[in-house]
Amino acid sequence: MTKITVPTGETGVTRVFALSMPASEARSLREDTAAQQRALGADQLEARGVEVFAVGDLGEMGLTGYLREGVDVQEDQLKRDAARLSAIDGWVMLVYSSAFSSEAATLDPAPALTLIGTYGQTRPDSAQVDLQAEAAKPYTGTPDANPQAAPARGRGQSMIIFAIVVLLALALYWLLG
Repeated sequence: MTKITVPTGETGVTRVFALSMPASEARSLREDTAAQQRALGADQLEARGVEVFAVGDLGEMGLTGYLREGVDVQEDQLKRDAARLSAIDGWVMLVYSSAFSSEAATLDPAPALTLIGTYGQTRPDSAQVDLQAEAAKPYTGTPDANPQAAPARGRGQSMIIFAIVVLLALALYWLLG
């Protein structure tokens, strides 16, 4: 198999590999990051960016449904490879961009790994919204040169609050005493 280049800063890409190996070997590959790294021929690999599972575990959803619903792969890309994806009935390895921590990588997959396809996630619509509301405009009013002073709190108000607190404390002392 040819080498696969992962560019620096790649995000939102999923590579799907079919695994041509016994189920026991694939099961052990699921939990072993070092074995995943060796199988992919990668220098470094983040475990959180790799999934290994049996396609049969997906039930009726199937691999195509999982890629559509769980990974958010672009629909046109799924249609392009629908026959190849539905033909897989064994184990697969999904390798996400996050497996490479935004760093460039070169993969040299083992012969037991067959690259089925590279798929991009559906990008959210990022159209720029032109704000026309009055509230979105910069402040254009005339500042008030003489701001109003804060009202002065009277000393009498503080004394009344203090007297109420003392009366409540005495009443509480009398009731509990």
